[in-house]
Amino acid sequence: MRWSAALGRRICERVAGGEVLYAVLREAGMPSAQSVAVWARARADFAEALLEARRAGGRPARVGGKGCGGVWTYCEETAHAIFERLCEGESLTAIGRDPTMPSLSTIFYWRRKIPEFAETVRVAKEIQAERFCDLGWEMVEAATPETAYLTHVRLTQLRWMTGVMAPRVYRLKPVEPAAPRETLDVLMRRFTIEEDPETGKQKVVAWCPNPETGEVEREDTPGWRPPEGSVSIPA
Repeated sequence: MRWSAALGRRICERVAGGEVLYAVLREAGMPSAQSVAVWARARADFAEALLEARRAGGRPARVGGKGCGGVWTYCEETAHAIFERLCEGESLTAIGRDPTMPSLSTIFYWRRKIPEFAETVRVAKEIQAERFCDLGWEMVEAATPETAYLTHVRLTQLRWMTGVMAPRVYRLKPVEPAAPRETLDVLMRRFTIEEDPETGKQKVVAWCPNPETGEVEREDTPGWRPPEGSVSIPA
C-alpha cells in the first residue's frame, strides 16, 4: 500500500484515541506493519506524529528504526495478539521483529515478571507443537524418494522443536540403561597324577587358576585357599 497523508493521519487519530496500533493495522484497507515501519523511517514527520499519538493514547514507545512501535508497558490486548500469532506458528523472534509489537527483550521481561503471560506463552507453545506434529505428517505424506533425506532432516528438527515447546507431552523420554549382567567367573580345575618322591606312590594333584592374578596354582601349596566366593560343583 502506498503512502498517503490522509491514511497516516487516520492511523494516528485512532492510535491517539487509545487503540492498539497492531489491532488497527489488522483491519481491511489498512497497511501492513512492515509498511508503517518503512513510512516511519522514511518520514520524520509521520514518525513524530505516530509517537505523539501513542503517547496520547497512553502507550509510550519508540518510533522509527528497528524498535518502531514497541510496547513498554504490559498490555493484555497485545499479550492476546502475541498468543494468537504464536498459535498460528510464528516464533517469538519473528513477533519481536514486528515494529508494531513489543521487542523480544520486552516479551521475555513480561514472561519473567507476569505469571499470567508466562502461562499464556506456554499454552501457545503447546498449540504450536501440535501444529508442528500435523506439519510433520504432511511432510511425510508429500515425501518422495528424491526428497526423503531432506524430509528426514526437517522432521528431526521438528521433533526437537516440539520437545522444547511441549516437553511434558512431546519430549523424548530417556531410556534407562539396562542393568549390567552379573559377572560369573567359571574356574576350571585341572588334575594331574604325580609320583610322591618320599613314598614313591602316585597321587592326584589339583590345579586351580587364581582369578585375581591369572596364575594357575596348586591346591596342595601351603597356605593355598580357594578363591573368595567360589563354589565347588561336583562332576
